[in-house]
Amino acid sequence: MEEGKAPAFLRKNKTLIIADLSLVFVALVWGANFVIMKDALEQITPFAYLGVRFLLATFLLSAAFWRKLLKTRLDDLKCGLLAGFLLFSGYAVQTVGLMHTTPAKTGFITGTSVVIVPFFYYLATKDHPGKGAFSGGFLALAGLYFLSTGGGSLTEGFFLQYGDFLVLLCAFFFAAHLVTLGIISPCRSTLVLSVLQLAVVGFLSLMTSLIFEPLSNLVIRSPHIWAAVLFAVLFCTIGAFVTQTAAQKHTRSTHAALILSTEAIFAGVFSYFFWGEAFTPPMVFGILL
Repeated sequence: MEEGKAPAFLRKNKTLIIADLSLVFVALVWGANFVIMKDALEQITPFAYLGVRFLLATFLLSAAFWRKLLKTRLDDLKCGLLAGFLLFSGYAVQTVGLMHTTPAKTGFITGTSVVIVPFFYYLATKDHPGKGAFSGGFLALAGLYFLSTGGGSLTEGFFLQYGDFLVLLCAFFFAAHLVTLGIISPCRSTLVLSVLQLAVVGFLSLMTSLIFEPLSNLVIRSPHIWAAVLFAVLFCTIGAFVTQTAAQKHTRSTHAALILSTEAIFAGVFSYFFWGEAFTPPMVFGILL
C-alpha cells in the first residue's frame, strides 16, 4: 500500500457513507416541501404545480449546462426517458389516488415501496440484497404505519378502496424508478440523466394539466406560491434529483429506498415546528422504527 493512501475498502466505505448521507439531504428537503406547499396546493392544482416545477428546473439546468447536454448519447436518452416516465407515473397515480382515499392511507401505502424495492432489485439484477434489506424494509414500513395513523387504524375492517389500489400502483412505480436509477446511473452522466428525467416529468405533467385541469392554474400571480415553487425547483428538484442520481452511482437501491423513507419523519418534524401538529407516542415509536 502506498504511504498515505487509505486501503481500497476504506475508500469504498467512505464513498458509500457520503452517498447515503446525500440521500438524507434529499429526504430532508422533500419532507420540508410538504409543509411549504401545504397552502400553495390549495391555490394551484397538482399537475399544474408539477409541470411548472419540473419544467422550470429543466430550463435552469439546461441553460447552465447546455454544452454538456449536447453530448447526450442515444443510450442516455433512452434511459432518461424510461426513468422519467416511471417517476411521472408514480406522481400521476398517487395524485389521482389521493382524490379517492385519505392522506394517511396515501402516506402509508406509498411507503410500501421500501419493501418492494428489494424484490425488484433481486428480479432485475439476480443479486440478493441481503436479509438486512428485507428486515430493514419491513421495520421502516411498520414505522410508516405508526407515523401515518398516530396509533389509529388506516381502514375500517380490511376493505381497500379504488384510490388505495392506485396509490399501491404508485408505490410500484416509485420502487421501479429507484431500482432503474440504481442500475443505469453508474455508467452515465449524472447531469444528463437528471435533466432528461425532469424534462419528462415536467412535459407529461403539463400535458396532463392542459387536458384535465383549468388553464387558469398555469398562471401564478401570488408571490407566496412563486416562493414555494422556487424552493421546490432549486432544492427539491434540481438539488434533490441531481443528488439522488449521483448518490445512486455509489449505493444500492435498497439503501436509497430505506433512507428516502425518512422523508415522512422530516415531514412530521417540520409540521410539528411550523404548523403545531401534535406528535403522539405511537408516532414517536414509528420514528424510532
